[in-house]
Amino acid sequence: MILKIPSIRRWLPAPWWAGPLRLAGAGAALLGLACAAMAINAEFDEARAIAELQQGGQVVYVRHAARISGPRDNLTLESPAADFANCGAQRNLTPEGREQARRLGHYWRDLRIPVTRVVASPQCRTRDTAIIAFGHAQVERRLFDLDFTRSLLLEPAEKHGNTVVVASDFQLRELTGTDLRYAEAAVVKSDGKGGLVVVARLDLGDWEEAAEPSWW
Repeated sequence: MILKIPSIRRWLPAPWWAGPLRLAGAGAALLGLACAAMAINAEFDEARAIAELQQGGQVVYVRHAARISGPRDNLTLESPAADFANCGAQRNLTPEGREQARRLGHYWRDLRIPVTRVVASPQCRTRDTAIIAFGHAQVERRLFDLDFTRSLLLEPAEKHGNTVVVASDFQLRELTGTDLRYAEAAVVKSDGKGGLVVVARLDLGDWEEAAEPSWW
């Protein structure tokens, strides 16, 4: 008869680090699930925002595309028109920024997002972003005034079109606390108390994924 000797591992206590390691593994798994759920929710919100934009009636704030670095322009609401027209003294779009603006317009056209009004700050980089992306822009120096900007963003867009406001990151940050990246867009709505709330943010990657979805 052959005696089976129990493995000595059955009688040895688990190493001191086994319990914490299991807990850490479980925690990492839960964190992974939570991150995945957040990513799915974000994609759902983006898809819903794009679907609403395709129907029209939305207001979108777009930060200008990538610009060169350098000293601040120091342009204000009171600056003369000649200063705004002098692009040589401003931080203009880089070649990458012009390509970002071109791509933004390309994706919107591919997605058949209707645009009925485009309002841009008079700085060269904001005006150029708007014109490259959307083909036209109403230049409005009063976008330097936060009260005017708030009122403009609270104006209802046309039912079958969208209003796009192209400016710098400053205005939206002051009004909502949201910092946009270059060429990033924010869909804004009234918070019901006279202010604004950002309901969706979409960068160039989001537009690209929506316009050119992967078949697999």
